[in-house]
Amino acid sequence: MKSVAVVATRAITSLGNLDETWRGLMEGRSALACLKSDGLFGRWPVGLIKSLEGELGTAKRLQALIKLLLADSPLILDDTTLLLAITKGAPDELLSGSAGLRPGQPCDTASYIARELGLKGPVSTISAACTSGTIAVIQGVHRIISGDAKMVAVIGIDILSRFVLAGFASLMALSPQPCRPFDHGRDGLTLGEGAGIMLLCSTEEAHKRNWPILARITGWGAACDAVHITAPDREASGLIASIKKTTDNCCRQVGAINAHGTGTRHNDAMEICAFTTLWGKNNPPFHSVKGAIGHCLGAAGVIEAVLSVESLKRGMIPPSVGLTTPESGIGHITGQKPHALDHPSILSCNSGFGGINASILITKPRAIIRA
Repeated sequence: MKSVAVVATRAITSLGNLDETWRGLMEGRSALACLKSDGLFGRWPVGLIKSLEGELGTAKRLQALIKLLLADSPLILDDTTLLLAITKGAPDELLSGSAGLRPGQPCDTASYIARELGLKGPVSTISAACTSGTIAVIQGVHRIISGDAKMVAVIGIDILSRFVLAGFASLMALSPQPCRPFDHGRDGLTLGEGAGIMLLCSTEEAHKRNWPILARITGWGAACDAVHITAPDREASGLIASIKKTTDNCCRQVGAINAHGTGTRHNDAMEICAFTTLWGKNNPPFHSVKGAIGHCLGAAGVIEAVLSVESLKRGMIPPSVGLTTPESGIGHITGQKPHALDHPSILSCNSGFGGINASILITKPRAIIRA
């Protein structure tokens, strides 16, 4: 079977570009804050990218984020396959009755990005709630292994919008303060906006083109518990099944876990249940980045996979920003300081509405992945 390599990465978050985001995470900084405006955005903190033009939830803002992400994008060839992970496009234009929705809708956004890059290869949109980014990476891996694509650009992108903020507020899922993943006092999530790109190809193709291999995707899995439309299974059946598939029933060693970690009571409890069920008290150290940049929805999986590659490169796991009092029975979690990576592999996992769960195992090149 072909080995799949990560040959380039890029990310934009409320902390800045990839280097700035990494530095902010390692310093324990949070970009989450309430906007100085009336209405919902004056009440709830968010992870806003301050440099973006355009009103929240509009195509103009979405286009601005796309241009920022694609500036100087490396290695993308015209026959590259594009997989876009997104949940909503620019939904606030629907509320205003604007006729100019393109690229306000998800499928239009993928076509717009393909035109911006001059791509002639296949273009697909993956919209699977908060697992969209991770499932897009998995689909990219499948395209390469099957020989359907030589190179795949996996892009995750989502912007803040009044429509989505109001939806989460109606579910009483938002925290009135910046979210605190895995904290005993956690009381909800914080929304963010951002984008990430991960370029995949076979290791043979990377060697042939003399491209750097930053990491490899060595395991993947997805499962749906189908328990509730918004709440996860309390016994974590879907996430456990996903991780078992990804790690060959936990036979593959995991150095750390980049958890979904939204800061809601039920999501974090479900993830703790999964990790401690699979590994007991000796679970791999895990962390969440959402206390620093917010929950970026369709972009979350790609951004977090990109940050996992950065962790492998630097041999460190960022702290879980916002965590002060860990939940009891939590197992091994990074606290307020960075943690050295004991083994060169990271499990990145996400969970979403409808009970869908997905995970990937990312390893350093030539890393030994079996215990």
